[in-house]
Amino acid sequence: MTISVYVPAALSLLLAAISRIVVGRIAPTRAVVFVVAAILCAAASTWGLVLLAATLLGDTTLVADEALERGVQLQDPVPELIGVTAVALLISGAVRVVRVLRVRRATTRELRTVCSSCGTGELAVVALDAPHAFAVPGRPGRILVTRGLLSVLDGDERRVVLAHERAHLHSRHHWLRAATEVCAAVNPVLIPVREAVAFLVERSADEHAAAVTGSRALVARALATVALAGGATGELRVWSAALPFAGCGVSARVAALQADPPRPEPLVPSSVLALGVATTIAAVQATIAFYQLVYWLWPT
Repeated sequence: MTISVYVPAALSLLLAAISRIVVGRIAPTRAVVFVVAAILCAAASTWGLVLLAATLLGDTTLVADEALERGVQLQDPVPELIGVTAVALLISGAVRVVRVLRVRRATTRELRTVCSSCGTGELAVVALDAPHAFAVPGRPGRILVTRGLLSVLDGDERRVVLAHERAHLHSRHHWLRAATEVCAAVNPVLIPVREAVAFLVERSADEHAAAVTGSRALVARALATVALAGGATGELRVWSAALPFAGCGVSARVAALQADPPRPEPLVPSSVLALGVATTIAAVQATIAFYQLVYWLWPT
């Protein structure tokens, strides 16, 4: 095996590191760039683990010795400990993925049940005191708000909340969040990328609400009001699948709304995508090296 089998893991670390730095320098609507890069990194790193685990199927040391006797250069064999570790990582990753999918499914089902008990229409109002608003994915998607939220906001601020949650539904932000949650479950190194995407989709919805209402200050005020009233950590548990209005990076979002609109920097998304492509190339190279190893294990 070549060192390329380990490159996807290293590039995943790099993607996680830069996601913290560039999240404020990329247009919120370009969150999909991080999603694509995370998917490529998660897939490549998982495939690398599969290749490492597969080396346990044969005695690679004997194969390397035989290649040396024949005068054929073969890459160094993988130590058995690394192969066993790869198996353990694959199993733990699979368990985490199942857990994430179950939680998201249960959460969405529960919220849809709550919405159905509130009648029909886009807006569902539930009799709870905690100030919350959620975009509930579905066909059609619905907006779930509590009476507590309506009581702390004026008419203009309510328009902000509705515009914000509609942006989540129309842009299918729940799919972006779901994809990065699965990627982070597969490869925990990508957790910062998951958090970056969660922040960017909220920023995207904030900017949409500002465009609809015509006032960035109004959106910032509505967000701060809900957060101060307890909307960020209120009586309800956090329903991540439902994209709560004040659920992620409230202070940073308010600060961004008080500043000038973000300027697009095309080099940032290109660099992020380049990392994802690089992991794919490394995975292909590792596959070629594995094929060479298999050829010596089972010559035809």
